[in-house]
Amino acid sequence: MDPEGFDSQITFVYVDDLDRAAAFYGGQLGLQLARDQGACLIYRVTPNAYLGVCTHRTPDPGGIILTLVTDDVDAWSRRLRAADIDVDGPHANERFELYHCFVHDPDGHLVEIQRFDNPL
Repeated sequence: MDPEGFDSQITFVYVDDLDRAAAFYGGQLGLQLARDQGACLIYRVTPNAYLGVCTHRTPDPGGIILTLVTDDVDAWSRRLRAADIDVDGPHANERFELYHCFVHDPDGHLVEIQRFDNPL
């Protein structure tokens, strides 16, 4: 028998400093802490999607892009700039039909904040 599918999703990123990561994800991005596991903090992004930040393993942060979807990319861009965070964009991306900006978290992970021009 095949499984029924998935109820939620967690993306884990590995960080050097959990307090610094918590200040960014919980403070600057305003994500709600769902669970503190000591070496990992798990944040609720949407009712069924989560982000875990962990210190128990530290691979090269390259190759990871965390995408957060919102209708208000401009407001997020302004909020992050006001917090003295370097923001690339926002820009329209006609090829992929979206509007987005990019920031790096304190450990160098690329974070994309985007709006789909044609929502899924």
